Amino acid sequence: MWVVFIFASLLSQTGYNIFLRRAFGHKKIDPLFLAAVMATAVALPGVVGLFVAKINWAVYDWRLWLIFAASVVTAALFHIVNAKALELTEASVFSVFFNFQIGFATLIGVWLLGEPLAPLRLVGGALVFAAGLVVAQKATVNPKGAVYSILTALLIAAISAFDKYMIVHAGLAEYVFPSKLLAAGVMWAIVFFGKRPVDKEFLKSRENVFLMCFRCVAAYGLILALALGALMSVTTYISTLTCVTIPIAAFLFLKETGSLRRKIIAAIIALAGVTFIFVATG
Repeated sequence: MWVVFIFASLLSQTGYNIFLRRAFGHKKIDPLFLAAVMATAVALPGVVGLFVAKINWAVYDWRLWLIFAASVVTAALFHIVNAKALELTEASVFSVFFNFQIGFATLIGVWLLGEPLAPLRLVGGALVFAAGLVVAQKATVNPKGAVYSILTALLIAAISAFDKYMIVHAGLAEYVFPSKLLAAGVMWAIVFFGKRPVDKEFLKSRENVFLMCFRCVAAYGLILALALGALMSVTTYISTLTCVTIPIAAFLFLKETGSLRRKIIAAIIALAGVTFIFVATG
């Protein structure tokens, strides 16, 4: 059953990044405002969940509260950095840098979750890194966009680790619903206290509805897959297939054809890398 959820997450993450790129292509939208809106998309199920589920707060000790707080801060940072990355970077280029999460996930998985360190995973991580270098040679790559894209990969790997650890040790309802609500609250506090521009027309737009739906399904597809027993390494492998799905979608819907040959080569290298990691987890 978890396979269904992780593939739903993969497709939704692809759609989310394509629509996010399109949003920045049509008009200037403040990235912090947009990040707050996307955090709200993930938080909305938590509003219902807090009233429906019976939250057992007694499961928390000081250590779990500390990890809980770290996960909230990380989630807020992810929304900010992801929006900024796609403001500065083509969706197809972003997708390859995003797959640096494989290396980050391997390190975090070994350190925090006790997952075995297989040699093939290291080979796969090196290939994905090489794919990033291939894309980085593209003349029009924005260096700042590349940094934000790699930071996005680091943050999503950390979020996956936090989610897996906290779901196991605290519980799905006890962790997911309050943490996502708090992350959204932090984002809106940044928007309002920082006096960032709020685009009311965008909030009512059909494009925003699609963005919020894609973001919500992408987040909860991954969460539910982890809750149903999927290993972090396996979910990371499947989610990194965005290195193939995003360039294809960007070509079809955004007409991003620049350096197409280089992007295809990079995508093939990255796919080979994640395949090595998948074999190592088998």
